[in-house]
Amino acid sequence: MERLTIPLFALLGVLPFYIPQLWFLDFFAFLPLFVRKDLKVHIWFGFVYGFLLYAFLIKAVALTTNSIFLTILSFLGIVLFYALLQFGLPWLLTRFGVFYPLAFTLVEVLRLFFPFDGFPYEYLGKVLVNAPLLGLSIHYLTVFGATFLILSFNWSVYKLIEHWETDRNKFFLAEVGFITALLVPAVVYKLQIHYPLYGLKVALVQPFIGQRDKMTNPDFVKLYTSYLLTLVPKDVDLVLLPETSIPVGATHDFIKAFSNYNLLFGAEYVYFDFQRLNLVAKNLVVLAEKGKIRGIYAKEILVPFGEYTPKGFKWLERLIPYLANIEYEPGRFNKIFDFKGLKILPKICNEVFYPMGKLKNIDLVVVVSNDAWFGFNFPQRHLWEVKLRAIETGKVFIFVNNNGYSGIVYPDGSYVGFPTAKVQVLSL
Repeated sequence: MERLTIPLFALLGVLPFYIPQLWFLDFFAFLPLFVRKDLKVHIWFGFVYGFLLYAFLIKAVALTTNSIFLTILSFLGIVLFYALLQFGLPWLLTRFGVFYPLAFTLVEVLRLFFPFDGFPYEYLGKVLVNAPLLGLSIHYLTVFGATFLILSFNWSVYKLIEHWETDRNKFFLAEVGFITALLVPAVVYKLQIHYPLYGLKVALVQPFIGQRDKMTNPDFVKLYTSYLLTLVPKDVDLVLLPETSIPVGATHDFIKAFSNYNLLFGAEYVYFDFQRLNLVAKNLVVLAEKGKIRGIYAKEILVPFGEYTPKGFKWLERLIPYLANIEYEPGRFNKIFDFKGLKILPKICNEVFYPMGKLKNIDLVVVVSNDAWFGFNFPQRHLWEVKLRAIETGKVFIFVNNNGYSGIVYPDGSYVGFPTAKVQVLSL
């Protein structure tokens, strides 16, 4: 029976990442971790949970390996490592007397830094952004506080069932207390939210270009992107395009061709490093006003095995030729763009998965992304991450993605946009 119930509860835990209206399931889905204390159950739960949670990675692994066998082997390795880290390590910490919800949350914090440059994807507390009102508590509690309280509620439900005949009132009050710990900061933030009006008209372009086309046919990418620009009204203040929307070597021609627009777009830059005697690439966001470059931001947080191969894993290049490609160079510092008196902070793709603080002296955050690497549902989840950061920072975000869910996100997490429109014009 356990072989069925553990995967079933793991499925319930993952469903809120696919269907936002089911956010409440995570307040009950982790009950088996409190009922059964043995490591085998925790790893089994974590493996099924991780397999379902990170299924979107299968497409990216397949694109880089070009081998069914390596795709399956690599993905199962990722899932097993995640299960051991995120579910096995908290179990170990409980052996030393650490409260399980706290242990689980501490490992989520650890994942900001380990492995490699961090693996902060799909934290449990993220589902709270889809909870009416309660999600606003993230502004004060952060996603880690949300994770802690969700798991603590699971614990109180377990204790309520276990002590139904003796101490049920105590644990019922504990449940009320955990919900109150979410509700109070949410109400406080709700009362002080500021919705700024910038008087800007922006056009967001999301081409829906497949990743194989982006990798093998840059001429098509350039021509199709240029075609979409011809559909943008002339009176917009700023046109935004996604990550790597302009192929290598075409940046200046693109800016010149559309010098009648103000542009903010993702581009790639490749150069030869004479010190290392090697080609190096940078993943950029470029701001151009009427044909002149006004700002360039180079991505600071790179994706391991996607944009560079970590030290100690170079041997994989013999198995996966993609890893022998040009490695990206990280940017050295944040670049803030000035546009029409507004301070704009650019971020690229996975960088929005990392905490940003309160962003003083910033008016707007623009996140450019290309989620064509990933499978079903990831663009929507990426938008939820933007919502989380908008609530956390109290700032307005613009999300522009190659394959869907581009739009504007306000400090209360509300989304304005057209998920499937290739060109959309919005005012903020």
